[in-house]
Amino acid sequence: MTKAAQANDNALALASFTLEGGQVLNADTVRNYLVRGNGNVTDQEVLFFLELCKSRHLNPLQNDAYIIKFGSQPANIIVGKDVFVKRADQHPQFEGMRAGILVERNNEMIEIEGTAKLKKDIIVGGWCEVYRKDRKMPIKSTVAFEEYSKGQATWKQMPGVMIRKCAMVSALREAFPTDFQGMYDSAEIQSVPDKLPTKEVVIGKATSEQKRKLLAMAEVKGLYSHEDAKDTSKLEYFCSSNGYDLKDLKFEEVDELLQLLTDYEPIQDVEYTEEEIEEVKEDNGQIEGQQVMDM
Repeated sequence: MTKAAQANDNALALASFTLEGGQVLNADTVRNYLVRGNGNVTDQEVLFFLELCKSRHLNPLQNDAYIIKFGSQPANIIVGKDVFVKRADQHPQFEGMRAGILVERNNEMIEIEGTAKLKKDIIVGGWCEVYRKDRKMPIKSTVAFEEYSKGQATWKQMPGVMIRKCAMVSALREAFPTDFQGMYDSAEIQSVPDKLPTKEVVIGKATSEQKRKLLAMAEVKGLYSHEDAKDTSKLEYFCSSNGYDLKDLKFEEVDELLQLLTDYEPIQDVEYTEEEIEEVKEDNGQIEGQQVMDM
């Protein structure tokens, strides 16, 4: 392993942390459960996501945040709108907010609070005002519909709701930059489709990446062979003899098992010559004869 790769591994290990529910959030969990799209995230993207979750106290296992990556495009870190609203509500300087849509009606631009409009109204944007106790004027954000609309199903069915949401998170980011810097809602990202593939997060179970590492170490120790991948009997016996169940391995048990495998020294097969075998047989015969005489 190169020094750069070792440094990456160390940084990722240090970025791992324990969530409020007791689950450990690390690079393996992120890659296996929290990336949506068809791209492979880089170590740097995973590290940034971990650090963001840690510093902002986000729990991605409760859908507070996730990563979207398609192909070789840079990854996007997405945070749900509810996180913005809840965090703002908890801020000591937050004093409320107003939000709505901007429509064109009879060649005039009209701001509507909420999303209810006339049939003839044309939605051209969204707006939001955030009030802080320590500011004389509200922080206002106005966003253009044409700059955000993706023309996908949700935007066609609920255009007012979607553009209002974009205005809200934009205004909250401006009002509380320390709390929301680098955080974006999925509606703000052009490359995010309406429906994304998701993986069920099974809390406590060993991840597929952990299992691959385990099998690789087991192969080094002669307890597994990728050429006969279905045969895990030797590894299963090793696990059970040390108090682990390979088929129901827990997330936190993998590191312990890897250490046991690292320390394990396989018993070397000893080859004997025919003369040595005959000597052993003769010795055994003499011992048995002596035992008969003693009886």
